[in-house]
Amino acid sequence: MSTKSISMCEGKGSLSHNNREFSAKNIDSSRTPNNVVFVQQALSDAYHQLFDEAVEKYNANQKRKDRKIGNYFEHLFNRLPSKSVITGTNKHKSFYEHL
Repeated sequence: MSTKSISMCEGKGSLSHNNREFSAKNIDSSRTPNNVVFVQQALSDAYHQLFDEAVEKYNANQKRKDRKIGNYFEHLFNRLPSKSVITGTNKHKSFYEHL
């Protein structure tokens, strides 16, 4: 019986690149209409979709106002979302790109 495996690597991550918001010199622009987009979503929207319910539950249990979380992304990374990966103080990254 043969075994099968899959390999992948983790890229640096750039939403501008993934969303094809620019065209590099080595790109054949006549082929770009053939690109397939599965999901194109702003990073802030993805964080809201994924974490707002959990943040709401967390905040409901907090008695002190200074312990409540407003924006989860800003809470983790101390800044607004950008189109490139941000690494927080706890070494977590704002998103991962798997190739």
